[in-house]
Amino acid sequence: MPGGMHASRVLTRSLALAGAVVALCAGPAAVAHAEDGATTVVGELVQAWPETSLEGQHAGESHEEPLTFVEGADGSSVRVPAGAVEGIDLGSTVEVTVGGSTEDDAAADGYEPALEVLDTQVLRAARPATTVPAGSVTNQVTVAMVAPLGGVPDGTALADVVDTVNDGVAGFWSEQTGGAVTVGVTAAHDWITTAAGCADPTALWDEVAARVGFVPGPGRHLLLYVSSEPRDLPGCSYALGQVGAGVASGGRLYVRDDLASVIAHELGHNFGLGHSSGLQCDASVEDGTCRTAAYRDFYDVMGVSWDRIGTLTAAQAQRLGVLPAAATQTAGAGTTTATLAPVGSGTGTRALRLTDAAGTDYWLEYRTAVGRDAWLASDNRYRLDSGVLLHRAGALPDTSLLLDGSPSAAGGWEDDLQTALRPGVPVTVAGGELTVTVDAVTPAGATVTVVRTPPAAAVPAPAPAAAPAVLPGAGTTPAPAPAPAAAPSVPAEAAAVAPVPAAADPAPVAAAPVEAAAPEPAGSGWTTPALAAGGVVGAGGAALAGRRVLPLLRRG
Repeated sequence: MPGGMHASRVLTRSLALAGAVVALCAGPAAVAHAEDGATTVVGELVQAWPETSLEGQHAGESHEEPLTFVEGADGSSVRVPAGAVEGIDLGSTVEVTVGGSTEDDAAADGYEPALEVLDTQVLRAARPATTVPAGSVTNQVTVAMVAPLGGVPDGTALADVVDTVNDGVAGFWSEQTGGAVTVGVTAAHDWITTAAGCADPTALWDEVAARVGFVPGPGRHLLLYVSSEPRDLPGCSYALGQVGAGVASGGRLYVRDDLASVIAHELGHNFGLGHSSGLQCDASVEDGTCRTAAYRDFYDVMGVSWDRIGTLTAAQAQRLGVLPAAATQTAGAGTTTATLAPVGSGTGTRALRLTDAAGTDYWLEYRTAVGRDAWLASDNRYRLDSGVLLHRAGALPDTSLLLDGSPSAAGGWEDDLQTALRPGVPVTVAGGELTVTVDAVTPAGATVTVVRTPPAAAVPAPAPAAAPAVLPGAGTTPAPAPAPAAAPSVPAEAAAVAPVPAAADPAPVAAAPVEAAAPEPAGSGWTTPALAAGGVVGAGGAALAGRRVLPLLRRG
């Protein structure tokens, strides 16, 4: 998942949860009552972002902040307003004094009510895991089939989930990391019914962990398959993944589908990755009136989740620390020309790194129907481009942003999924400092030229006398989503479960980044209401250390 604390995004079909998987320090009870009637809570600061996937529906509801919890060593937790703990690293051990409950949209959706925060103190900073366990499986997955409070087992078999992890998910992450990450199921437990429901996800995870004997630690992951029946269980998202500090962190996740892309996405959060989203600007690549559209990178596993899993973007691979030096070239001063091999080929120079004067990284890569991206030629129902793509790296929640190399005016944003740079057309980014031109494209590779223009020295304007300081913010407008080419219509019975009104066309505010829904195809029975959120790990939220949880989008 940059932007203001109260910027919103329309999120889809997942709950991304943040917090370190570390034991809390021993001490007094996690919850104690103070003499004045307030409550003192000691525990780990954990954050979650509710979201839902609405295939064939439009996103029309929004929340202004993520879910934030203080989780005690005994598994108890209380929810607090995200703004009340702004600036504190997730995964820290904190002591908070809370009062009565506060009203918010999340409580109306079935989550436990948040409590007012009267005072906060950090007792211990977050301690991310730094070592990967030895052995042939670096990342050990414990799978449990779970019917939470109010749910019943669905027709999914334990063997199906295990096979998905050991086959599609393990194969993807091993391939994308050059064998550095090997995922495998080391324990599997058939259906259990829990007293905890989705309204308190930490309690759900803790109950299952205790019942199956899961012990958190480096490289250890607890994966719950949460029953999809009924689909409208209070607080149950399509998926939820804890965001770690790296591939060794381990973590907790749950899914309500055994699709390989969904599980691979949530494990990506455990590994420390945010989302692969899209930046759309009004007839411009990066300037003017813009919005960040969550999940709008269909090429990458950390974008939308559908039945295709493309090659990990260079920006995400670099963040993960698995992008080989031999696969990259760095643009220097003046003019740089590079020939890029297809990113899916796994050989040659596959990424060109451009770093501007402010330290922001841009990445050029060539996507064509090669290797894991072969579906671009055979099963490309969203009509995605083959060609040179331009990404900008960032902080959580959007650690990779796909820039539109052939931008539309704002009125055409919803139907524009074609983002490759056009050959022979110069594109300027980084405030004019970097100009990129695609010189030639062939099936074997693409030649690009980057011209660097040193930024002019800024001359500060005189400040008016006694002018008040104003902090910039970011607005949001939920946006309707296009359907893919030849997509089926929405089943009437699906729409009747929980209809979601179509959002109005976006009315972005100039120079304020806007978070919007990623487009959804038609034809799915998932119709839980969509949530939009912003804040610490939301639309361009503050880049906090420690662990976070980020959203996932499901495509049918």
